[in-house]
Amino acid sequence: MSQSGADDEVDFPFHAHCAFCRDRCTPPQPTDSSYVMVTNVWNERGDIERAFKRMSRQTKKPLIWLWIDDGSNDGTAEEIERVSRLYPDLTVWIESMPPKSKGNINTIGRAYSRFMPGFIERLKGRRVDYFTIQDVDNRPCPNYFARILYLMDHDMAVGASSGTPVGEEGMRESGMPMGGCKVTRWKIISRIQKYWDLSPDTYVNINALKMGYKLRIWRVPVLLDRPTTAITSKGVFQQGRLNYYVGRPFLGVLVRAIWRAVLGRHGTELLRGYMSERAKGNWRCTDPIVTEFYGRGRSQVWVLVQMLKTRGKYSG
Repeated sequence: MSQSGADDEVDFPFHAHCAFCRDRCTPPQPTDSSYVMVTNVWNERGDIERAFKRMSRQTKKPLIWLWIDDGSNDGTAEEIERVSRLYPDLTVWIESMPPKSKGNINTIGRAYSRFMPGFIERLKGRRVDYFTIQDVDNRPCPNYFARILYLMDHDMAVGASSGTPVGEEGMRESGMPMGGCKVTRWKIISRIQKYWDLSPDTYVNINALKMGYKLRIWRVPVLLDRPTTAITSKGVFQQGRLNYYVGRPFLGVLVRAIWRAVLGRHGTELLRGYMSERAKGNWRCTDPIVTEFYGRGRSQVWVLVQMLKTRGKYSG
């Protein structure tokens, strides 16, 4: 059962989980900054109408909402087109990958690489300040995007940021803004021509850091229909695979796995994911932007220190 309720969602006390509101949800001062949004889906026809309802409640709406259908075979693209006609205040563009019988979380970056350069080109001549990602299983507070844009307008050092999932305030290990509801400066996005297949949202974070920006996690609440993969056993197993993929040393993964096990956060799964890929030995990252970020070529001491420093916490 979703935390946010069924399609006829009841009110949720977002203000109780927000650092900027008191006894009710209140919008920030108006900003004339604009943003565009991307939602990536595969076989999620049943979630489309609810996603539109949620976005229609936002006090700050996107200039363009790009939907990337990652090869659905259940009529998702047709449902997006149908529902979009019910919401004329939302300008919707749709792009679709060739149909496929099975979704693959490890290749979603390919759809971004295919469609984002054209999206950027189509937007030339328009004022775009920010790029956002909105997953269909996210329910941000009604003032979410207005708030994040306002905060980033007043802190130009921040390149990418997000709010915090309700119920996961102290459980995120990466310390990086989550993919769903991430807000990134358009000048960062407009320079990216090819995305990391495995994780386009992590790739955005890495590029923001490489350009000299900071990342922030704000205490602005988001409800999730499903927990983020960062805290599920399957998601942590995938993190273990990723740690091998980017060349992190076994000792660092072992220490982190033990610490996760002590905290009851799927430490065994982290180690199992790493060892499963180590046994295969053929799943390695070659993207220099990614490998540089994760420390390939640096001393193991430096990498270990960075792994131990990376703790999820509020940064703003």
